[in-house]
Parts: sequence; structure tokens; C-alpha cells
Amino acid sequence: MYSRRARSSRDDSGARSGRGMRVKVYCGGLAVLARVTEVSREGEPSMKVATWRGGTRFTLDEAPDPSPGLGEVIVEVGTVGICGTDVHITQGLFPTTPPAVLGHEFGGEIVAVGEGVDGDRVGQTVVCDLSTHCTECVECRDGRPHRCVNGKKTSGGFAEFATVPEPSAIPVPVGLDLELAALAEPASCCLSGMEMFEMPDGAVALVIGGGVMGLFSLAFARMRGAEVTILSDPIASRREMATQLGADIVHNPASSDLREVVDEATNGRGVHVAVEAVGKPELVARAIELSRPGGNVLMIGVSPQGSTLPYDLYDLQYREITIRGAFGRGSVFTKTLELLPKLDLHGIISGRYPLSRVAEAISASAEGRGVKFAIRPNMPE
Repeated sequence: MYSRRARSSRDDSGARSGRGMRVKVYCGGLAVLARVTEVSREGEPSMKVATWRGGTRFTLDEAPDPSPGLGEVIVEVGTVGICGTDVHITQGLFPTTPPAVLGHEFGGEIVAVGEGVDGDRVGQTVVCDLSTHCTECVECRDGRPHRCVNGKKTSGGFAEFATVPEPSAIPVPVGLDLELAALAEPASCCLSGMEMFEMPDGAVALVIGGGVMGLFSLAFARMRGAEVTILSDPIASRREMATQLGADIVHNPASSDLREVVDEATNGRGVHVAVEAVGKPELVARAIELSRPGGNVLMIGVSPQGSTLPYDLYDLQYREITIRGAFGRGSVFTKTLELLPKLDLHGIISGRYPLSRVAEAISASAEGRGVKFAIRPNMPE
């Protein structure tokens, strides 16, 4: 196991072999291979890893301490958020194959560096961007670095340590709590989506869904000039957080019709911007329905693969509605880190769990028992 004192890959931290199975480490729909051992060899430094085995089943396994390669760093994971994608994977709604080590919203301290990395990076507190980018491929040139065809992906945060390409380890701004800084990954996806269009003057913005993606969409809509913001969610704690973040109107869909709320706020015209932040096709349709002619609909929630849009395409065309899909961080990850301190995020983490209780944390998130849940790999049982 790594100590807090750094070990260089040029010293005694070379890769170790061990009896074990090959396990996929989930990363943005792709997979890389890691070595996970059910029983570590006696005397061999090892770390704990939570391995997804399919459905809602996870096992707590051991793996050899990672060794940084060329241009890599080892991060001792301090916190990792439960993402909606992690939940969807366990529900069979997002394509990946077990076994896999999930977790991509993470940060911690750099404890070792590989060849080509400045040793001064050891000891830095960082959060991890999902991927590097080359700046030269067609995706990078078109302003979509998160889709870089040559980028290296980072995931596997449900572990005590993670190997990260050095450019993906972004220093946490001074004064920003690590747990909040790790929210930069989901928050940057929302900011990237919000920056896809100009916010109309006097805009009324509606967000359907008050999970962390919906809450950040609401906050960034306000930052970008929305005059009135509405958030709809059936969970009281999420509506309370929306109010804390500045929502003008919060709505409980279990108590009243959202159409009535929108009509009252817009004199029956519909909203200028409607964000679907749940990932349900019927709610995308609802967002279109509640938009005014010429309105913008932003899909932040990820609908299951193979979903179709249950909406009248004639009406969509006749009212000249624009629908945009937002998937990924674009080029705003660092910018998002700078914006997070401007938001009142106190209490956004509803629960923290040790690595052995990943399944419980995912269940809590799936059941909507709060706003956001986090794994603390080194948290006492």
C-alpha cells in the first residue's frame, strides 16, 4: 500500500504480477484492463477495489498497488461521486459489461509520478478530468476535446488508488473543498450544454429533474442570464437545494401539473429554455411541450440506449423548437472548477460511504434518498 510519502516509478514501484482475473475498468463507454486479485500474494502491497459484477452486485477485492507509467500519476482517491451513469449501468440502461471498476467523478492527492512528470506534483490535491486531448484531431479542432480520438481515458475511482494521465489531474483551486471540487465532472457537463446557445433576454428557464445535473443546469442557467428559473422534482431535499441555488419557482410534480406553473410564469407562452435532466424520453417530450415557439430544449439526462422520442414531429417542426443533446465536458472543466466556489453547495452531499458499501450508495442514489452521494475509499467502516 502507498504511504502518503511519494514513491517514484523509477525506484521500487515497478508493476507487480499476481494471480488474478482480468477486470474491465469502465471509462466513458470504453474499457481498459486492470489486474484484480481475489487474494493478494503474501507481502505484496495491495489496495482495495470495489468491482461491479453485474446488476447491483459489487465485491470488495484486492489488487496490486498501481505503478505509474510514462506521463502518469498515481492518485490516492479521497472522494468519488456516485454518477447517474453508475446507477444506469447497474440497471442495464447504459452499455458496459461486468466485471468492471466504475467511478469517474473523483479526486485526491498525487502520491507517485511516472517518468516525464515533474516530481513537484507529488502532494498536490487534484480532481480528475475524464480524458486528455491531443488538440490536433478533427474533434479537438471542432471544439469537442472530450471526444478526442487520441485521448487517454480515466476512470476506476471506486478504489483506494487510481492511475491517471498527468494532464487529467487538475489542481484544486485554493480554498475549494475536495468533495465539492470532485463535482466539477458532472457540473462541467451541464455548463458545456448551457454554453451551446445564447440565453435569450428575459428568459424563463425550466429544469425537469433536481438531481445534481438538474441543479447545476439551474445554477448555470441563472449565471448565464435567465430571468426566471423553475425546477420540478418530486423529492423535497432536491427542491430545497434548488431554492438554495436561487431557483425562483420549485414544483412538486406529485402535487400539481407543471403546465399550470409554466403557464402562470410565461402568460401561457411556454419557456425559452427547457432542460431535461432525468434521462426519460417521456420527460424530453414534456420539455418540448412546455417550450414556446422557437424555444431551446437541452437534453442533459441520458436516456437509455435505443430510446425513441414520443412526440409529434409535426408540432416540433411547426413551432421551430431546437433540441440539443449535451454529453460530456466540452472544454469547460477548468472553468467549472473556478465557478464552483460561487455556488452555495452546502449540504449537496447527502451521504458518504466506505468502499465496501458502494452498492448501498448506488441504491440510495437510485431511490432518490438525497441529492448526491459519495464514496470515501479510506473512510473507516
